[in-house]
Amino acid sequence: MRKRIVLFGDSITAGATHGHPTPVFSDKLRQALAPVAVELINRGVLGDNTEGGLARIVPDVLEHKPDIVVIFFGTNDVQVPGMTKEHYQANLTSMIQQIGAEKCILITPGITGPSRQEHRPLDLLKQYAQATVKTAEEQQVPVVDWFQEASRHEASTILQRDDLHYRPVAYDLLLEKLVPLVLQKLG
Repeated sequence: MRKRIVLFGDSITAGATHGHPTPVFSDKLRQALAPVAVELINRGVLGDNTEGGLARIVPDVLEHKPDIVVIFFGTNDVQVPGMTKEHYQANLTSMIQQIGAEKCILITPGITGPSRQEHRPLDLLKQYAQATVKTAEEQQVPVVDWFQEASRHEASTILQRDDLHYRPVAYDLLLEKLVPLVLQKLG
């Protein structure tokens, strides 16, 4: 029986390239999990944050009755007026509680390039990444510290020209950390 995995997040989850969603993240994950047969449902929405995610969690996640949900928000949350780290953490916690901790994997926000750092500064992204890790620990769910991993690389080598979205090579790096966690949950 095929296991159902939902990728739940923003435009980075959606594999945005030149402002449009692409299947790059889903396709690379499917290939990395082969020969395990999975049904992947990508519910990445361009421009979304945890507030929007909570508003659409029922139709985009819960109604699919997933076995695993990869929650990947944060990059847009840092620029939302009034969105504190505590509010962000509360939103992640609510998602985990609605889905079930045993089904969840969190991914922290990553990095941005120089042209995006006025509204998404690296120090703030790092704080939100740390808040994601803290939430994962509190809720006892696995987490990929994508900020830490992405920070090891020159931004221009993993980011598209927009300094926000990722090149395919970045998804390869992300999957090196994510796939073992997914396989562990798949049993």
